[in-house]
Amino acid sequence: MGLKTRFACAALGLALSGSSQGDSAGMRLLGKYDGGGRGVEIGADAVRVSIPLDARACHGAGRRLTLYLRGLRADEGPHPGYRVLLVRRGARSPGEPVGEFNFYGSGPGTRRDVSFELAPGLLANRQGPCAVRLLLQAAGPTEKAGRAAIDSLEVWRQ
Repeated sequence: MGLKTRFACAALGLALSGSSQGDSAGMRLLGKYDGGGRGVEIGADAVRVSIPLDARACHGAGRRLTLYLRGLRADEGPHPGYRVLLVRRGARSPGEPVGEFNFYGSGPGTRRDVSFELAPGLLANRQGPCAVRLLLQAAGPTEKAGRAAIDSLEVWRQ
C-alpha cells in the first residue's frame, strides 16, 4: 500500500471516528438515522427507514455519496442476508438495489460496519423534504431468525 493510499485511509478513518460534520479530507455528514438512540431492529418483516438530510445536501453538486450502516449486531441465532433498496418518491418498484449485507461471523458482543456507494446524482434536483428513503429486506429464510439490529444509518458526501 503506497503512502498516498495510507494517508487517504487514515484521513477517512479520522473523518468517521469523530462527531465532526466534516474534515480536511472533504467528507461531510449529510444525515443520520439512529431510531432516537435505540438503533433499528431488523427481522423477518421489511423495514423502511428515512434518513433526513441537511437541506443544502439536495442542491449540491453530484459528488460521491456513501451510505454507512454502523454497529451491525446480532445474537447467536441464524440470520438471513439483507437487501438494501433505495426507494424513490412515486416509484412503482419496491426500490433500486444498493447492496446486501449479512451477519456471517457475528455474534453477541460483536459489532461491525458496512458501507455502500450511492449514485452521485441521487440528490441532485430533489424536491423537499430532503431525505434518503431505504428499504431493508430479508434475502433468505426468516422462520428461525435471531434478533439483529443496526446502531445507525448515515449518508456522507465526499
